[in-house]
Amino acid sequence: MPETTEKYHHIPVRSKAKDAKIRTISLGKGIKALYDTKNKVIVTYLFDVNQYTMKEAKKWIKKHGEKSVGQLMVAELQDLLMELKGREVM
Repeated sequence: MPETTEKYHHIPVRSKAKDAKIRTISLGKGIKALYDTKNKVIVTYLFDVNQYTMKEAKKWIKKHGEKSVGQLMVAELQDLLMELKGREVM
């Protein structure tokens, strides 16, 4: 269920798995995500309340959603995984 806190609009896009290992990653332009490093999926998007309304955030997810993560953020996610694992990702 989407909610707004003092700093972010939180918009979940899937349920968190029981074995999830969650890290916060930056997607740029006031957008972050809670990323499950074990299952390699984003579970929640976080939008800066000073840059986006809840309506704008939902519209962004509808337009970009998994396509953005799957295609545009691969390099950043690989860098994150390398940092977490301490070695290169194949």
